[in-house]
Amino acid sequence: MKVNLAEIPWVECRSPKGRYHLFQKTISLSLGGKKDVGTWGGGQPFDAALVRIPAGAVDWPLHAHSAQWELYGVEEGKGWVQVGEQRIDLGPGDWFLAKPEEAHQIENPGPGDLLLLVIANNPEADVVSYPRSGKFFLKPERKIVAESPLSYYDGEE
Repeated sequence: MKVNLAEIPWVECRSPKGRYHLFQKTISLSLGGKKDVGTWGGGQPFDAALVRIPAGAVDWPLHAHSAQWELYGVEEGKGWVQVGEQRIDLGPGDWFLAKPEEAHQIENPGPGDLLLLVIANNPEADVVSYPRSGKFFLKPERKIVAESPLSYYDGEE
């Protein structure tokens, strides 16, 4: 199967207050992939997308995947990525890897768009943690849950 990037529509993702804002061309989904489902569920072994972050926006809240690896390549624009406590400047031709359990977030201070190629593996399951809010996102269930203190045996007896 083949698809031309020009034929893939931009899909906008925007938080209610607009701090988190991006557009993406979901390459893998356009090639017949399934969202958050790898080969075990009839999907592909990786996800690929072209991501455009407008000036002044951040891609997603600071987050860390438990199992997923993400490879990023900067096509156009300048910005920075926060990886843990480290802030790394980004420009055209730069590539970086977000490893499992490594919190990361990308910001585009502007003035133009930041364009990235993103390739991620598709693990059988992944838990995305949000260190600032204490929330978790479960994949492939696509559910958000909040952390609450429980004992090991709560609800078991």
